[in-house]
Amino acid sequence: MKFTRRRLVLSGAVALTVVWFGYLTTLVATEPDPGADSAEQLRGRLAATLNDRDAAGLADLLDYPQADRESFARSYVEDLGTAGVHDVRVVLRGELAVVEAELGDGAPFSYALAVKESDGRWTAGFSPPVP
Repeated sequence: MKFTRRRLVLSGAVALTVVWFGYLTTLVATEPDPGADSAEQLRGRLAATLNDRDAAGLADLLDYPQADRESFARSYVEDLGTAGVHDVRVVLRGELAVVEAELGDGAPFSYALAVKESDGRWTAGFSPPVP
């Protein structure tokens, strides 16, 4: 078989495509599952991410569809900043994580999130709006 320029380019393109798909498959397979190792760790990380406005950290704790997790977390922490939320605390009460904080004007607010354990990972169900 004679190697022409066309065959060489085509072979290179096929090889790059195979390597690219292998790389993507490896990234997806090694990505850690969202959540925390324990309910107490979830509580601490949730409080820290909300206080720090850490969208990536929050996304990692959510029981939320993967495709929308990052955009939801980013939007949520932006809303917290807009409302001037500060002094966020999280208290575990059974299967709930109660988030307590103060708004920019000093008014307190709180809401409860469902806490769920699945395959050894603890996540928070984030559905209430920011007040």
